[in-house]
Amino acid sequence: MGWYEEIRRRAEEAFASGDVSTALALFEQAERRARSEGDAETADLAYCNRAAILVDLERGAGCVPHLKQILMRSRTPRVRWMASYTTAMAAYMESSLEEAASWARRAERYAGELDDPVHRAATSNLEGNIAVLLSRFDEAEEAYRRALETFDLRSDPHGRTMAAQIRDNLGYVHLCTDRIPDGIVLCEAARRELEAWDATHLLPQTLQDLCYGYLLDSRLEPARSHGERGLTLALETDDRLVVKNSLFLLAEVAVRQRDRFRARRYLSELVRCYPEVAPDEEIIDVFLDMDLTRVVNLRG
Repeated sequence: MGWYEEIRRRAEEAFASGDVSTALALFEQAERRARSEGDAETADLAYCNRAAILVDLERGAGCVPHLKQILMRSRTPRVRWMASYTTAMAAYMESSLEEAASWARRAERYAGELDDPVHRAATSNLEGNIAVLLSRFDEAEEAYRRALETFDLRSDPHGRTMAAQIRDNLGYVHLCTDRIPDGIVLCEAARRELEAWDATHLLPQTLQDLCYGYLLDSRLEPARSHGERGLTLALETDDRLVVKNSLFLLAEVAVRQRDRFRARRYLSELVRCYPEVAPDEEIIDVFLDMDLTRVVNLRG
């Protein structure tokens, strides 16, 4: 298992730096090696780690049946945790929130058997994400704070970028519960840390949240600056949710800056994100007269 820990460390560093293809290749190589050596436990663990990356990229739906098979046959808490956590992630990405919550509770149970703070913290972050989508903000805040207690102690790239993402999540909860200055402070801290680790691929959501926070705070220039940068990076990384959210938010910024032409341009781009909806000037006119901060859901 010692060789696998080295590969896992290298894969996590590659993923934290945005080199997703290397991370996937390392886990795939590890799975092949473990199977060739008759080490089913390590092979299953490598599969789960690779599946987790694919799920994060919204390409992991096909992995779920095999993850469930692993969970049924494995008697190793670490493998069972990884399989249940990744299955919960897949359900979360599909917005099957009650199913995601059920799998997350199983993951939390296995993390408790491991007595490993990192596994518990990762599960807490996921539970926080699920709670946000269910508008259970008190639950979400508690879960994010538990996760930060662990990840703030990490000094490795994966640990630091995880801490930054969780801090951004906590900042978003503050923004959603009318604690706007504190939310902005948390999201700005997350942005600085991600930039310090050159984790540009992880920045779109944080920049989107900053756009939202500054917009709520009526600070339109920083809202526009962060929103435009977030939109550019989201287009580069094909983060479709952040693209849509950023277009919504930038349209609202433009309206408040009395630039309806720019707002209409952003909304026209937004409509094109929904090919099932024919371009309709009336729809755009309705959006122009709405406060879009009240209808956009930045997490789903």
